[in-house]
Amino acid sequence: MCSLLGVAVWYLLVGTGLGGMSAAVLYGLADEQTEAKVESGERVCVVKDWGIAESSGLAISRRRSDCFWTHNDSGDGPRLFLVDSSGTTRGILTVATADPVDWEDLCSFELDGQSWLLVADVGDNAADRGRDRRGCRLLLLAEPELQEDSAGRVQSWRGEVRAEIEVSYPGGPRDCESVAVDVTSRTVLLVSKRPAGKAGLYSLELNLQQPRQRVELREEGSVAVPYATGMDISADGLQLVLVNPVSGVLYRRQAGEVWSEAIRREAQILTVPLRKQGESVCFESGGKSVLAGSEGRWQTVWRVQLPERAIPE
Repeated sequence: MCSLLGVAVWYLLVGTGLGGMSAAVLYGLADEQTEAKVESGERVCVVKDWGIAESSGLAISRRRSDCFWTHNDSGDGPRLFLVDSSGTTRGILTVATADPVDWEDLCSFELDGQSWLLVADVGDNAADRGRDRRGCRLLLLAEPELQEDSAGRVQSWRGEVRAEIEVSYPGGPRDCESVAVDVTSRTVLLVSKRPAGKAGLYSLELNLQQPRQRVELREEGSVAVPYATGMDISADGLQLVLVNPVSGVLYRRQAGEVWSEAIRREAQILTVPLRKQGESVCFESGGKSVLAGSEGRWQTVWRVQLPERAIPE
């Protein structure tokens, strides 16, 4: 579980910028009435691919529930890696697009009878850019199908971008590492990487038909999650998970409620294993657990069971 050491590290990260929810509540020091009691997590695998040096996004495969997708943050070509539950790379998808600027997140979803991947080239934290990046992009492509190969070779695909969305923020550029798709409302959500209470939730309508799009995001409100590094929404659209380098939170949406309303309530705390630069998260099939990952080579991927009261009936 998130240790006192982890909380201490988090205080160093956020300083006095927590706002909204206090650091004590957010990182596992809440009383029993507000803290979601979750086991520390189950080690799923160690990713054994030396080509995955800076894993930033994580997305469950919609074609193979025993596999997940990941990618490097920077310093790599436009590649997505399909990794199985043993930590072995099963396939590499090369995205037919310009070189990545700062790929920060990845999500998968099923819509209109198709399995999709969304790559978020939205990072803006490099010192030489001064957080003024223009032309952040969301790339949509079809998820390929893994063909079984008795020789155990890594499969290769080339993925054509079906839709490229250039996004801008109201009020100017933002750093962002957290993107998710809500298929029930056909909406893409983004959360900026800011101190708690200053992190904005933004949205746009998902359009799979128009190849080139330019969209100004809508601001939906703020979230009490400091320096978010990963996000996902369950397939039924009822649960939203956010993580940062130390811990995570879970929001549950009620029937007929929009996310801008749901984030106003206090989130449930998810106590995840203390990871070295925790970076990514995704729901597993069924929505009863999430996978959590981190940057670096030979990183561990953890499974965290969700609190019973947060699991849809």
